[in-house]
Amino acid sequence: MKHKQLLTALFISLSTLLATLSDAQADTVAPLDHSINTELNIAKGTASTVNIWTQESGGYDSTNSGRWGLNYWACTSSTSDENGKCPTGKGGYAAYLPVYLKFTEKRSGATQTLELQGTREAYWYNGNCAMYGDPKPMNQSAQNSCSGDSTDGVNLTLKIPAAELNKLPVGGIWTAQLKILLHNSSETEVYQWDSNITVNLTDNNNQQIYLPEFGEAAPRVDLNLRPLPGTKGNQTQMNGSATIDMCLYDGYGSNSTSFTLKFDDQQQGTTERNNGYFSIYSDHGDTNLDSGRIDYYVRMQAPDGKYVSVIRGDDLVISNIQTAHIRPVHLPGIPQAVLCVPAPLELSTKTMDINSKQAGHYTGHLIVNFTPQL
Repeated sequence: MKHKQLLTALFISLSTLLATLSDAQADTVAPLDHSINTELNIAKGTASTVNIWTQESGGYDSTNSGRWGLNYWACTSSTSDENGKCPTGKGGYAAYLPVYLKFTEKRSGATQTLELQGTREAYWYNGNCAMYGDPKPMNQSAQNSCSGDSTDGVNLTLKIPAAELNKLPVGGIWTAQLKILLHNSSETEVYQWDSNITVNLTDNNNQQIYLPEFGEAAPRVDLNLRPLPGTKGNQTQMNGSATIDMCLYDGYGSNSTSFTLKFDDQQQGTTERNNGYFSIYSDHGDTNLDSGRIDYYVRMQAPDGKYVSVIRGDDLVISNIQTAHIRPVHLPGIPQAVLCVPAPLELSTKTMDINSKQAGHYTGHLIVNFTPQL
């Protein structure tokens, strides 16, 4: 029984000792190098303001307010926006410090410079009137006083305003590497602060099946039915074919993992068909008869260069889009070039007897549904 009481008393004593040490160390937090990854998922035109850092401590010492109470942040370059462009030393008074940072789209290499905003706030460990206050540009080095208490340290808030994120011109994966430096006032201490920023920007409203030959016009394709050469002028058979230059834009800079396509047509008449056939129908004949319908096949050239036979109504999945061949194009409604994945189509009829079909004009519709998997 005595041993049990001793163990319990020892445990309580150790717990109290740890709590006391923790409280004693909380008066001082030294500045450190700081590196973070920031990833944003945004639909184009709907961005909100995003903070890279929010009241992140740049160090404080409650027993020596002059030690880190005058700390400030500055850029590594005042001329290049590669890692953030702003003054490299102390600055004056303003609402915030603008930091110009270049973003690069992963596949296209397109660039866009955005303005970030850096603000430094004073921090009081035992403030009589506040804990945070007096926001200034992040490169402002100034001692603040609150009811006679001088600043113990500083905090950083650095944000990308919504209006700036909405300047990214096209969907895609936009990346930037921000590098700033935390200085003490006497320049005897310097700490590296980095943020690797990724913006996954989707432009779902501009996903398109683009047919370059037609631009914004409604596509009309002739199957080019022609008699086959015969002997002594006796031409009894015919066939036809056409190609369609098709390019698929996912609204994400062709960074999708895969595309799903579904092909269909508008059936007329009651005759059942093989799912490998698509059809055009006589404008004025009897479409319930085989003679009033001409069937054709569709093949699509996949990104690996091989042709794939299309089955009507079935999903056709194209994988490995991130490594597929891409083409820069100017699409309707998008102000600058974007990248689409070529997927040309080949339409061809089987050879048939001319007399097996009703004379006249034939029309039909090929319907293509496109769904990218981002």
